[in-house]
Amino acid sequence: MDKKAFGKRMQKYREQAGYSQEGLAEKIECSTIFISYMERGEKSPSLDTLIKLVNALNIPADSLLGDEINMYSYSQLKHLERRLTELPLKEQEKLLNIFDYIISAELNCQKE
Repeated sequence: MDKKAFGKRMQKYREQAGYSQEGLAEKIECSTIFISYMERGEKSPSLDTLIKLVNALNIPADSLLGDEINMYSYSQLKHLERRLTELPLKEQEKLLNIFDYIISAELNCQKE
């Protein structure tokens, strides 16, 4: 995770919500120093603290995580691509057809 970018986003949303570092620390039950460390990109929140942050700031988690979620998805796709290339072409084609079918079915369900 890009801690500095996370910290800048956190500070921006904290200020928009009208919290001081002290006020946010009290709200999420942590120290003011820890808030400062996170905003400077020196520390990362635990999952529990991240949940408390997004709830206190009333924002979705991806607002704080930024591109981290997209980077994870890209990483997963690259992993699948590497694994797929280990198979013979005929098997690759079968799996790609299955993926395409599953994606089409999911898109159709979302339209309903």
